[in-house]
Amino acid sequence: MPLLGQQPTMPLKRVSQGNFLSRTMLKHNVVFHQGSRGDAAYILIRGKIEISGTVDERKKVFAIINPISIFGEMALFLDDQTRTATATALEDSEVIVVTRDDLDDYMRTAPQVISSILTVLVSRLKTTTKKAMRVPSVPMGIVRTLDLFAANGCMDLEHGHAVRTLMETLVAPREKVEGYIANMASQGFLSLAKNDKGKLMIHINHVDLLNQVIKKSTRQD
Repeated sequence: MPLLGQQPTMPLKRVSQGNFLSRTMLKHNVVFHQGSRGDAAYILIRGKIEISGTVDERKKVFAIINPISIFGEMALFLDDQTRTATATALEDSEVIVVTRDDLDDYMRTAPQVISSILTVLVSRLKTTTKKAMRVPSVPMGIVRTLDLFAANGCMDLEHGHAVRTLMETLVAPREKVEGYIANMASQGFLSLAKNDKGKLMIHINHVDLLNQVIKKSTRQD
């Protein structure tokens, strides 16, 4: 029996369906630690996972994850995202590891995934922020989310709906979200214009939006 918090030693294996990796977690193994860098999300397909964190120097359990559920999903949307909680196997479990590249590839064949994950994000963040978990970087969260829409060929979004979704997903005030969208438009990454029904629309000007933003940021540095 592994020690509490010991990382699993079993090798990654390819899932027979698709190109995703699966990992077997023995009871008490830690999937990821609070404060560690996140670079993948996980889909629980067997077992049970506890999501917990340290609040006021005491352990607090935020959720118990049962199959089939996604967790650690903010890593798919934000660069250099620090984990806001610890995920621990409460029993022998199996998870599918989903990297950003995996997600982008999968969405090309199953674009409905993005709306499902965004729904999870909205629901999860509404709950977890009430339990004192840290709010992610708003600007990079906006860029990553819009980049995923663009990768799916969804280049036009209704402004009001997009702002509300981003507000809920990133737990950010309206003025901050609208301000950053306006700033992206002023830099040429987005275009804002009314459609023939008078609704303000956001047009994403680059299919590779994230790369373009990073490229410009690098040049300015």
